[in-house]
Amino acid sequence: MRKALMVGLLLAGLSCFALRVAGADVVLNEIMADNQSAVVNGGKTPDWVELYNTTSSTKDLSGMSLSDDPLVPRKFVFPSSTTIDGQSRLIVWCDDASSAPGLHTGFGLSATGQKVTLYSAATAPVQLDTIAFGLQLADFSIGRVPDGTGQWKLCQPKPWLANAAQTLGAAGNLRVNEFMASSSTGADWFELYNGDSLPVSLGGLSLTDDASEPGMSVIPGLSFIDAGGIQLFWADEDTVKGADHADFKLGGGGESIGLYSGATKIDLVHFGAQQTDVSMGRLPDGASTFVSFTESQSPGKSNYLPVPGVVVNEVLTHTDPPLEDAVEFRNLTGSQVDLTGWYLSNSKNNPRKYRVPDGVVLPANGYVVFYEYQFNAVPSSPDSFNFNSAHGDDVLLSEAKGDVLTGYRVSQEFAALPYGVSMGRVVTSTSSDFAVLSARTFGADDPDNVAEFRMGTGAANAAPIVGPVVINEIMYHPPDIVTGSVPEDNTLDEYIELHNTTDAEVFLFDLAYPANTWRITNAVDFSFVSGTRISARGFLLVVGFNPQTNPTQKTAFRTKYSVSDAVQIVGPWSGKLANDAETIELVRPDTPQQWPHPDEGYVPYVPVDRVTYQDSAPWPAQADGIGSSLHRFDPLAHGNDPANWYADAPSPGTDDGRLEIESVVVSGGRIAISFTSLPRRVYAVDGRSNLATGTWTRLADYPAVATSQTREFSELIGAGAATRFYRLTATLAP
Repeated sequence: MRKALMVGLLLAGLSCFALRVAGADVVLNEIMADNQSAVVNGGKTPDWVELYNTTSSTKDLSGMSLSDDPLVPRKFVFPSSTTIDGQSRLIVWCDDASSAPGLHTGFGLSATGQKVTLYSAATAPVQLDTIAFGLQLADFSIGRVPDGTGQWKLCQPKPWLANAAQTLGAAGNLRVNEFMASSSTGADWFELYNGDSLPVSLGGLSLTDDASEPGMSVIPGLSFIDAGGIQLFWADEDTVKGADHADFKLGGGGESIGLYSGATKIDLVHFGAQQTDVSMGRLPDGASTFVSFTESQSPGKSNYLPVPGVVVNEVLTHTDPPLEDAVEFRNLTGSQVDLTGWYLSNSKNNPRKYRVPDGVVLPANGYVVFYEYQFNAVPSSPDSFNFNSAHGDDVLLSEAKGDVLTGYRVSQEFAALPYGVSMGRVVTSTSSDFAVLSARTFGADDPDNVAEFRMGTGAANAAPIVGPVVINEIMYHPPDIVTGSVPEDNTLDEYIELHNTTDAEVFLFDLAYPANTWRITNAVDFSFVSGTRISARGFLLVVGFNPQTNPTQKTAFRTKYSVSDAVQIVGPWSGKLANDAETIELVRPDTPQQWPHPDEGYVPYVPVDRVTYQDSAPWPAQADGIGSSLHRFDPLAHGNDPANWYADAPSPGTDDGRLEIESVVVSGGRIAISFTSLPRRVYAVDGRSNLATGTWTRLADYPAVATSQTREFSELIGAGAATRFYRLTATLAP
């Protein structure tokens, strides 16, 4: 809990405000800080800022600037000869895609709140207009209504057009929905749920962990929560990080979480002592009943308890006849599950879309498949849907008793997919993963027509696709740099190694659309330059510094890790690799969406490889800060499985899985072969006297060991012995 005076001081820097200099002719007019799919530019969906000329004459913007940092007012400077016509609008894209149409700031916007300012062209820039905002909604904007002069409101995004305010719902429908007050892995958290059918304004409402201080942590203005939506808040006393941070921590021994409008209580939840890493929440969302979530914590997402033994097994989303969208469920138990009256949907905010007909049963240890003709019977109607293949989507199967949702559900998120390719459940050493599959397995997978495809009743999944390029080595926590006695995170020595597993060169860009390049996303963001390629069986390193503009660091990096000049080093990425847990994704561009698709021009990015690592078991903890990196055992095996990774000395740009003979010595009638063995690999030496005839004979076996080491095979062959051949093999230990 914080003192009320300190809270007031902190909020002074976070509250929403708009400050327009009197007489300013050009003003900030509309801002979109979470553009997920609403507006496309250059094949992407960047955030954007709209300026409006309030006068009837053309205005010259040359030398004026936009910034999201008051300490750097000239962050983006309008080029010379930039003009805006009278009573007109100008869009500035908040990204660094300079090859795409329009102006580009080089910086993005934050959906969790920030400030944007328009400055004059003077040598000492003067603020002409500024707006600070809080929590933003996906695919909504904020804008002046009416344009140029009105108050800022939540809007439907309308770049280049008159702003249109979005109707809002009532704050009385908000509820504290789920919370975790004893987390072993990070800050405590809680979430709000909006039970209204319209978005609701959160700006000016306050959060507290003490009912005697209802105004403890005020939510900044121009903050919103979507209809049926959920907003996550971090209880870490660090409101400087964004509007989704509360100015208090939760007590694991028990306390309260309250939401207030002034002194009026909207919702107040009291709780007792909490189990570590177990959340509590309403089930279903917004209901009066609270339950514990031991395995299905869902910060910022809809609350649920998993249906025991039922899983989403496979989805197909990018289709044309003779295929159509489909989703397959699997029953892992020995008892059938009656799905009568359950609901299938692609929206957490609207789980009641397609009602499963009476009599549909998921057989024991069996499958059931739902096809698009069933769940999209009346396209564009509220109860019908198809899956979004360009942006990725969700699938939910919610249990219902009568017409009431119980809160139990089966759900799965999935990525954008290429045409005709499915994603599905892959069993791993720890549980399961959801990955791109090497073949469709719905049961009728090479049909001549849609009717034939619909005859499939489910089947075991094919193996996942691996390659052609994989994430092969990860240095996520090099040893810290210690200055005096203070350790500092060493980000310059981090790297991600990519490996081409094929015998052909791989182009990291679309040959038909060369500007569309591969990317690394999630933990860090990096887009490869058009023309980048990886040679057959070759390697490429991605780093956090810029090798082109920082040759000194590039040389130091090559020297530190003994990286050959033949190995490409590219960067810089945005962000950093977390030292505890993180997801790294490699994605590639698919064909841009074509007219008449509503996302015309948008470039979908489809998965190539994904790894979610941790710094503790079942992942090798030795890669956490003591000099080792994560190495992939088998580049041709599924990557998102801790059993396929080990920790060892860094070897960026080299094939550390190759059989490496250190020496062969023949002396005194004896041959000695020394070789390097890698962890968790079983080695064997075979011999034969003639390669043309006969067979290999096993001469020695070497069991798997925990660390890399030099091992030796020795055999007495006698002086003047005839020709002798040897073979060294290695396999991954079971």
